[in-house]
Amino acid sequence: MAVPGLISTRRFSGPTRLRLQLAFARALEALADTYQLQAAEFVRRLRSRLSVDEALERYFREVGVPAAIEETVRSRALISLTGLIENPPRRERQGASWGMLRPDHMLDALRRRVEHVEATNLDCRLAASMSDEAVATTHVRSALEAAEVLADEVTPDEAIMLYVRTFNLPSVDGQVIFRKAMAQWAEQHPLPGEAQAMIKGDAVPEPTSRPRLDPRTRPEFGLRVMV
Repeated sequence: MAVPGLISTRRFSGPTRLRLQLAFARALEALADTYQLQAAEFVRRLRSRLSVDEALERYFREVGVPAAIEETVRSRALISLTGLIENPPRRERQGASWGMLRPDHMLDALRRRVEHVEATNLDCRLAASMSDEAVATTHVRSALEAAEVLADEVTPDEAIMLYVRTFNLPSVDGQVIFRKAMAQWAEQHPLPGEAQAMIKGDAVPEPTSRPRLDPRTRPEFGLRVMV
């Protein structure tokens, strides 16, 4: 993801362009905050398996933090992890060296090592998935803000796609964010017919089943005999 530029906003009027640049600046700041929170949470989740510096390096490998804000995210994450850095958790003591192990003990130690690595990798993937979801939520919120700014200039889908392209999001991530933002826009801005249907539906709930009519209350129909 690249830092948003100014080229894509030149076709708009001066006031709109300034408001859009402000929205992009807020989006970049919101992304930095989200990445920082998720990086700190990643380190805390892996504290029993990795040291702080190892977990941070693993986070930046697992999650595509933009290079423009990487140092900012790292600095903020380190500040929020002050307590964990000054009071690190106790590490497990290393066992006997490989040369002192019997062959059967060596196999057991190797198996435990493989299990530890696999468990660590799984925890890293889970924590990275949580971070990706939080970042996507931040992107959707910022894309909707950009769409509100451009509501009088372009259609919502054009505004959201402009956000995706401005931040140079990967194709898969961009499609996910585009669909989520469009769905939320549709919920926040229903069509006139949909709004009326929702109001009527709230005012007069549909009965779950047809009530049975009491035979005594039914109107009686029949033939009158003329005498």
